[in-house]
Amino acid sequence: MPSRSTAEIVEEVRTKFGERFVPARQAAEDEVRAFINAHLGAMDAARIVELGRLINRHEIAGRDRYDRFSPGFTGAIMERLGRDPETFNRMVSRLWRDPEENALAVLGEVYANRRLFPHAGSSLPSFLLYLRDPDRFGICVNATMNGLAVQTSTGYRATGLEEYQRFCADLRDWRQRHRIAPQEADAILTTVMRYAREESAEAGEVTVEPVDPHRLTANEVAALCYLPVELIDQWAAALRTGMRQAVFHGPPGTGKTHVAMLLARHLASSAEHIEVTQFHPAYSYEDFIEGLRPETEAAELKYVVRDGVFARLCARASIAPDETFVLIIDEMNRADLAAVFGELLYLLEYRGTGKVTLPYSQRTFTVPPNVFLLGTMNTADRSLALLDFALRRRFNAFPLLPDAAVLERWTAARSADNAELALGVFRLIRDRVGHDTPVSPGHSYWMTERLDAAAAERVWDYQLRPYLAEYWFEQPAELKRLDGDVRSLIAELA
Repeated sequence: MPSRSTAEIVEEVRTKFGERFVPARQAAEDEVRAFINAHLGAMDAARIVELGRLINRHEIAGRDRYDRFSPGFTGAIMERLGRDPETFNRMVSRLWRDPEENALAVLGEVYANRRLFPHAGSSLPSFLLYLRDPDRFGICVNATMNGLAVQTSTGYRATGLEEYQRFCADLRDWRQRHRIAPQEADAILTTVMRYAREESAEAGEVTVEPVDPHRLTANEVAALCYLPVELIDQWAAALRTGMRQAVFHGPPGTGKTHVAMLLARHLASSAEHIEVTQFHPAYSYEDFIEGLRPETEAAELKYVVRDGVFARLCARASIAPDETFVLIIDEMNRADLAAVFGELLYLLEYRGTGKVTLPYSQRTFTVPPNVFLLGTMNTADRSLALLDFALRRRFNAFPLLPDAAVLERWTAARSADNAELALGVFRLIRDRVGHDTPVSPGHSYWMTERLDAAAAERVWDYQLRPYLAEYWFEQPAELKRLDGDVRSLIAELA
């Protein structure tokens, strides 16, 4: 239960919606009833979309809005229902006109086999029964079911008639106990769910703290990045017994930088021995190894040799041979690598024995064996195969691909998060774009605390859809189709 009492939440929601909270919703529901009666059995695609708009109508503080159940009943899901008006009209007619017990049986069949009423989800069948008798029937949207679960400490799922009747009975008892009108229940229970998720996060249910803040074990790395410990051990063994440099490569959102940072804390003998740099098109040899930098002394300009980030780390490592050091290079493929690395190509292969004379300082330089390099590379920007071959063959290649198993482990550790929504949308996009394409969006986009419909739509609208618009710029119809399917799935699962 949230620390706020149910009475406090009810008062907060009623204050937010204003004095017309219930009357405005009753009026909107009467309008939906009139619309269904006027067009029952004869709705085309446009009227089906209009029905969804009317279902979403309500008021907040005296202002009309059309987002009562959003993203449920919104344009995308209703448009999909409108693709098969014959099925829509047949099923709606049965749920609306059949005797209540027969209509209940239809709902149970639909919940048990969603193919009978494709894209209707759990919300539309239950909303039609609710309109018939608001006091007896409840509306099955995940936010309402999850909020009621917080109040009753009982889980609810729209999987069949028996489950729905149990939900309705518990909802009615809860409303009567707290004197809540049927029209208020969805808004109040959504707020209950939101507070419960916020408080579970604040209580620390969603964090995994390492035992030692300085150096992580392989098990701790695996736990923090939700990967098998065997994989962490394999990476560490490859680096310790062979080439001491590796590049994590994969599409956006697969956790490359996060995993590299954690593995660095396993390899380095101290967190103070880890350095991070990010490559970019203007990054140069002078930034990485050494270069000339202007200085003024006694009003006179002169140029001095300055070590770059890698040379400085090697200097530290050379005087502490019993310690291990790690350099992380983020966005490694965004720079001209052959120019940035220079003679380092030779030194990486001949650790501890190979020596070169640096061009600016004319001093002898070598790469100590106690230095590791971990790079990250976004394959949507540039394929690993396009890297300079002489450089590529000196790096272990550790792939990180979109992985449902990582997302499953992450959601399993967070009891308040909507695992079905996160995994469902992730799999839909991955399957449509392609499992093995270098641009397939990764799982970390959906590793969002307290994921709900609004948060899922923000991820899609502001991160993934613009990204995929570049990938499908010559196939806008593909993106439009995926856009509709994503919104429909969010509406169904949220």
